[in-house]
Amino acid sequence: MPSHHPLTVDQLRRVKQGIEEMQKHAEKVLQLMTAGYGESDERTIRAEELTAAFQRLEWAIERSERSCAESQGT
Repeated sequence: MPSHHPLTVDQLRRVKQGIEEMQKHAEKVLQLMTAGYGESDERTIRAEELTAAFQRLEWAIERSERSCAESQGT
């Protein structure tokens, strides 16, 4: 079983920036899909799911950071 190592502060910062950029791009795509195909179109629904997935990933990272900080007593 491979060992896992936590991300460095710099790596975590870059991950967060990347997620933020992708989330902004996904939101723009969602706006275009909504305008072009309407809210009930499958493509628009998938674009909406994508933006929601980025949000859930962001929350999961935040929860993990809080958990690590609490376990370290900071």
